Amino acid sequence: MSESAMRFSLAASMIGFLIVAPIASAQVSPPYSNPGDIRVDDPKGSVILLSDADRNVPAPVGKAHLRYFQGWTLANPSVRYPSDPGTFTPGPTIRAKVGSKVSILFMNTINDKNFSYSFVTENGEANPQYGCDQSSNPAVYPAKDVFPNCFHGSSTANLHFHGTHTNPDGLGDNVLVQVMPDSTTPQTEWIEDFNQVIDKPAIPAKWADMPADYQTKQEKLVKAKGNDLWASDKQQIDLGQWPQYIAGGYVNTFPLPEYTTPTGKYKAGQAPGTMWYHTHKHGSTALHSLHGLAGAFIIEGAYDQFFQTFYKEWNLANSEKVMVFQMINPDLNLLRGGVNFGSLGPGLLLLNGLSNPTITMRPGEVQLWRIVNATPGSVFKGQANLAGPGVLFPDLFCVGSPAPACQTEGFQVVQTAKDGVQFSPTNFKNQPFLTGQIPNQNGAPNGLILAGGNRADFLVKAPSKATCAPVQFTTNGANAFLVNVAGEPVNMNLPSEADWPQMPEYLADLPPPTDYPHQVTFGWDAEPGRPQVGGGRLRSNVGTNLPPRYTIDNRQFEQFGPLVSQCMPLDSLQEWVLVNETTVTHPFHIHINPFQITKIEAPSPSPTDPNAFTYSTYAPTDNFVWNDVVGIPAGVVLANGQFAPGKVTIRHRFVDFTGTYVLHCHILAHEDRGMMQLVRVVPPNRYPTDCQQAIPRHH
Repeated sequence: MSESAMRFSLAASMIGFLIVAPIASAQVSPPYSNPGDIRVDDPKGSVILLSDADRNVPAPVGKAHLRYFQGWTLANPSVRYPSDPGTFTPGPTIRAKVGSKVSILFMNTINDKNFSYSFVTENGEANPQYGCDQSSNPAVYPAKDVFPNCFHGSSTANLHFHGTHTNPDGLGDNVLVQVMPDSTTPQTEWIEDFNQVIDKPAIPAKWADMPADYQTKQEKLVKAKGNDLWASDKQQIDLGQWPQYIAGGYVNTFPLPEYTTPTGKYKAGQAPGTMWYHTHKHGSTALHSLHGLAGAFIIEGAYDQFFQTFYKEWNLANSEKVMVFQMINPDLNLLRGGVNFGSLGPGLLLLNGLSNPTITMRPGEVQLWRIVNATPGSVFKGQANLAGPGVLFPDLFCVGSPAPACQTEGFQVVQTAKDGVQFSPTNFKNQPFLTGQIPNQNGAPNGLILAGGNRADFLVKAPSKATCAPVQFTTNGANAFLVNVAGEPVNMNLPSEADWPQMPEYLADLPPPTDYPHQVTFGWDAEPGRPQVGGGRLRSNVGTNLPPRYTIDNRQFEQFGPLVSQCMPLDSLQEWVLVNETTVTHPFHIHINPFQITKIEAPSPSPTDPNAFTYSTYAPTDNFVWNDVVGIPAGVVLANGQFAPGKVTIRHRFVDFTGTYVLHCHILAHEDRGMMQLVRVVPPNRYPTDCQQAIPRHH
């Protein structure tokens, strides 16, 4: 057997095959294109502008007034993506290398007057910074939602870099800062302040280190938004913390740490891979997602270098597909069915701003597909692309390879990474997701499910012969994309297990902790008058069709005032059991540090006894997969009212960075309505003394 034939045989033994379907309609499919790129590690810095404009969204939406991202580097400001904000796209794909410094000037110039909503506050005054958005019928919304766990403040924003191992405070991945819109300050002034910051030999660690002009400007602008906002900022500054309320322009600058040795500066490095970014203002994350405020973040390193070396014939511009899935709905501010959804339903499924685009592959070609689920994460069912799936379902990928139905079209696929972290050689060989080893919930077939916030990378090989027509790929009843196989054949092979690179030292399996597992419980609270069974864990929608209020550990975010719910000393290693005491799946996400999944337990009713249940369990002994989002399987209520919760056990370590950040459900409407907690890592000699000190409030 030749070397190439042997390599193909080894690869074929471990691959899955993509499920495909005939083209469902005659609607014209636009050609696929990647979002435009900007480098955010350019020494002169880069800009992400948040603004609003009329944008042309694919049918049936058409023209709609939406918030949008536009990006460019200050070294080449004439080249911007998107060049025309009138054409709907996700934000630019931002790129940086492991070991480099990210430098982004974030500017918020939204015209708040362009968005129609009303506000309810305790004193009845309308103000865009306080209180819950309300519908024309307050009994419908906000109803029983209580500030700050309601939809509100949607013209205020920040940037969250999903998958970065970096500083959560100050100018890092700080989601507690809130940048309010300002259209009065010239961009040149913000750029001057930005240049002073990134030219400093060290990144400012406290507010006093920021340029004096910037400090003065912020005091004036924030006071104009509300004196109590500046009073809160001043209190935080006096306590040595970072101010929470900012207007107009903000600097995000932080290193992407490069691991060297166990005795080096960092105990863990930034994993190279497919990350993403989006706005993370509590109360508005779901709405911002539905306006498209997200983009891919490709962090380059040894992972990418492997592909470039293995495929010497690879032209990355054609061979890499950066695939950002989004749900778009311009008709709402309140995110409530029957209030402002209009004719669209939950939302329109788009890929890189395109409706069901066509990817072109040559026969035998291998491409790298980087898939980002940038939807708000809610699960809806419907028709065609209006299904608006908040998750990408296993029907996009074949389960149980080999299977005759999966081999019909001949596409071959291997998963190479999850949530921006490469697979180990063993997981690359065994393909635990595509072969159905990992259980899912609610009767969903086993296989790869990408919840909101999840990413996955795949090597995809086209059939050896051209297809007579484009092949349709679908997910949960919605058209995702087409693939047209045409042109001159090419002989490209998939890597074998022997080809696949070993895991870097800092991504090795974590050992079992010495202390007991810590439990984090996702739930919903019982409300008077709501029909319920199973100890309050199952509810029937009544009256105005309001959902329950969502909780973690039996309380909503800030329900009883500022509280750090999870506090750990730096360098601690912990095991958590994530428990789902509801009957819907909740994607758990924690910022700054990824985690390893050591067990998934998905309950289901017994097929023979309605009062019994069984658990489908995934519990590897090694080669744990790294994630930063994992769906906690839904619980099951039996006929006798007994309840079986879903469970996920994770292992993670809190290294390199102290500071305050969050964990939450990545169904973003659940986060906005209270399913979030503050997390804090403190120096060992300050634990637990500093756990509850100087906690910022959320508005």
